[in-house]
Amino acid sequence: MLDVVQQELAAYGDVADTQHVWGESPEMWFVEVQPVNRRAAPLSLAFDGCDLLNVNVGATWFEVFPFGDDSLDHLRAIVRAVLAGRVEEAPPRGSAFARLYTEAGTMRVGHVHWALPWAWRFVRRYEPYGDPVTLG
Repeated sequence: MLDVVQQELAAYGDVADTQHVWGESPEMWFVEVQPVNRRAAPLSLAFDGCDLLNVNVGATWFEVFPFGDDSLDHLRAIVRAVLAGRVEEAPPRGSAFARLYTEAGTMRVGHVHWALPWAWRFVRRYEPYGDPVTLG
């Protein structure tokens, strides 16, 4: 999990503060990514070491289950979408839901709400963490 985040962040340079810690109380590994650009979505990942990944993007929370080595490409797609600013979120805080635009298509994640057209909602569009660094 940490390797995926660090690999994807490397393309952007120094655009975020990252922490990796073991949480005793929930007994999970956490990776916290706080962007320098405050209009970009913060990212928090928590892995239980077995098969559950909790993901927080901005104010939206969702789970990836079962999560294993074969899920790393899925995680990479989530991280890339967040870093590139390809995230839209509809509040309210605590029960928000979002669209993440990945290379494979649109992921709809978060809390389930009664049906309202997306266009009728207040939608927050997050900015990218920065411009990818061109390595030459």
